[in-house]
Amino acid sequence: MADRMPPGPAAPITGLSHVQLSVSDVGASAEWYSAALGLEPFAEDLDGGYVALRHRGARLVIVLTARSEAATGQGPRDRLVGSSALGGESLDHLAFAVPDADTLCAWADHLTTMGVEHAGVVPENGNPSLQLRDPDGIAIELVAPGPVRA
Repeated sequence: MADRMPPGPAAPITGLSHVQLSVSDVGASAEWYSAALGLEPFAEDLDGGYVALRHRGARLVIVLTARSEAATGQGPRDRLVGSSALGGESLDHLAFAVPDADTLCAWADHLTTMGVEHAGVVPENGNPSLQLRDPDGIAIELVAPGPVRA
């Protein structure tokens, strides 16, 4: 720990611009994110292999990019954003905040009706959590503040 760099000044960040995920099937993933999270089309270039979806209320954009068959995690860009120094995937999960436990439970019911698989609302570090997997197995969590509703 003695070799750590001292913190620099805060970057001029004003919020999250977007999250970009590499997926095996852009169309299937776009359908899943639309059904599971209610994201709507924002931009797309199917020749370029991407679709951007947004959630207006959260001012969030998720970009789904076609995973290259040649992507082995060995290129410089892959080392920076696609995998850890140990060669594994560096993304554990994406977690999105929701207002409260009742809203989360209602969304879980909605997802069940839509046919989106999940294990229900469970406690995660004392907070209600709904954990999902997209078509590529990327973990998505919706989390509310406070205790799990009885």
